[in-house]
Amino acid sequence: MPILTLTVSPDLVPVIDRSGDEIADHLLGIIRDYLAPRPGTEQIMFIPALAAIRGCALLARLEHRASETRPMEIRKACADAIASYLADRFARSIRVRLIALDPENIGASDIGVEAGL
Repeated sequence: MPILTLTVSPDLVPVIDRSGDEIADHLLGIIRDYLAPRPGTEQIMFIPALAAIRGCALLARLEHRASETRPMEIRKACADAIASYLADRFARSIRVRLIALDPENIGASDIGVEAGL
């Protein structure tokens, strides 16, 4: 159930708009390599910032279901891989936060046509 939300500074929105599918595919590969989610449970969204931001040009927030098979070392390596990819791709400041959620605290409902849910 990894959900990656990338908040993008206004000046990077056109770049993301042109190559979003390629970027999303690469990020999805990183998520699959490190977190091994059940296929079809992944979500990646690019959110444009509406005004000048304070802090980094790209903020990546990845939430996923906590598991003993994904300890802190794996989460940190995943965050590092995402940050490295985004920094190499955009040569901009990056902040990545990977947050493991206790399954007991997750209530979820999915209704979808686009992703075949």
